[in-house]
Amino acid sequence: MKYAVAVLVLLLMGGLYRVRASTGIVLVDSDDPEDGKVEEELENTKDKKFDISKVFLPTQDWQAVQPDQTLLPGLHVRMNLETGVKEAKLMDGDDGSKYYQYLRNLEHTGHTGVYKASVPSPVVSQSEEDEHTEEWATQSHPEIMREDILEALKNIKSDEGKTPENHDAKKKFRSYKELEKEFDELNMVIETDIDIMKRLLSQYHKAKQDSEKVIVLEDLEYLVHQYDSAVELVHFGVINSIVKPAINDSNPSIRKGALHLIGSAMQSNPIVQIAALEADMLSYILRILALDAEINVRSRAVFALSCLVRGFPYGQQLLVKSGGLDVLKKTFDVADWKSHSLQLKVITLLRDLMTELSDAEGEKARQLENIHLGQELVNMGWCPLIPNLLASASFDKRDRRYDLGAAIKKEFPLRPDHDMVEKVVEAMVTLRGVCGSSFHEAVPLLQKLAYMYDDLAYKEKVQMDDDDDDGVFQGISSKTSDLLKTLVTHKTEL
Repeated sequence: MKYAVAVLVLLLMGGLYRVRASTGIVLVDSDDPEDGKVEEELENTKDKKFDISKVFLPTQDWQAVQPDQTLLPGLHVRMNLETGVKEAKLMDGDDGSKYYQYLRNLEHTGHTGVYKASVPSPVVSQSEEDEHTEEWATQSHPEIMREDILEALKNIKSDEGKTPENHDAKKKFRSYKELEKEFDELNMVIETDIDIMKRLLSQYHKAKQDSEKVIVLEDLEYLVHQYDSAVELVHFGVINSIVKPAINDSNPSIRKGALHLIGSAMQSNPIVQIAALEADMLSYILRILALDAEINVRSRAVFALSCLVRGFPYGQQLLVKSGGLDVLKKTFDVADWKSHSLQLKVITLLRDLMTELSDAEGEKARQLENIHLGQELVNMGWCPLIPNLLASASFDKRDRRYDLGAAIKKEFPLRPDHDMVEKVVEAMVTLRGVCGSSFHEAVPLLQKLAYMYDDLAYKEKVQMDDDDDDGVFQGISSKTSDLLKTLVTHKTEL
């Protein structure tokens, strides 16, 4: 039905090539998709023989069309805006064979050979014809044709036997139950996020292979990024029925998936954070951090812990009271370079908690101040650990021979970890008010880093070729210089 309407519109709009007062409306159609372009009026009447020499002869290049020349269908026509001259050429990929066939047909038969349908006007006298011609010249032809097309469309019936005027527009809008009924007839099922979660929970409990459980945990983690879906996770009792048993599973992939799931659910979601604390999830996470042998699982535990305590003063209070800072500190007991990423996550968490404390206002500020997080970090000896991590990230003592040996043994990256340097410097900037005296030992290293990043920032700015200050090395250089200036000033005052 829709295709019939579209074809009619194309025939009426695209096929109308000329309108004459004496002969009526002439429609020209063609099977060529490019023949929908407007054809120039052909002066082909009974009393006047068509001049074949006036037909435009196209090529692959643009040519100017003279005012007395006639264009046959199938050309690419444009108006040159610089000269105001109409130009035409063959369509791209067209060798011109069809166009010149039209020309041969026109020469032998008087028309191009495409279908013509004419609606002649009634026979009138000369005076009536003159009057009719004058009246036609003053009318708006497109408006007349538009009315004709609209009238024709009104009379076209829909598939239900109704015209557009009496067709009920409300049929376009259907309720959920109506759609569900139609999908049931098509053997299709509509599932909400809650339905999907219920199905996944059932699949997890029925799974016989660990690989199936891992997939279900990943799918659930994707769903709980939605706030309401994460809350439903609590209502379904997933923390006790799935997460806690999975954290104790012997398969590290399942432990990792469970920590990722509960961490994503707790992120910026107080309802889930409270439910997790009530379910004693803090002790489960800290036990993984202290005892798990898999570095990737411990890294997920730091993620889950961060989601539990960020923006949640009560969670931070329990973290300090339960000895969580001491458990986190033990991650620095390993000097293996593979542990650097885990240690960096821990430092980033402490930096975020200190930043949250400095930015807090009102009741939240009062609750966070009562935790005394900064003083706890100083008392537990956290401050010297951060410059040590900076030294590991910058590989300051490495020479060329060591660099080559490290490459062969695959012990360290070949270049300083710029991302790690930046994050450690940011942590030192945040904690300098608390750990200022402990950071003084890092001044020589910071001076070397400042010199190196100043050079890299200069080269980066030259390559960027603009005044943009958002370059990676420019940012690290600025932060390093600011930290160094603060530490030197503080040491001088002392």
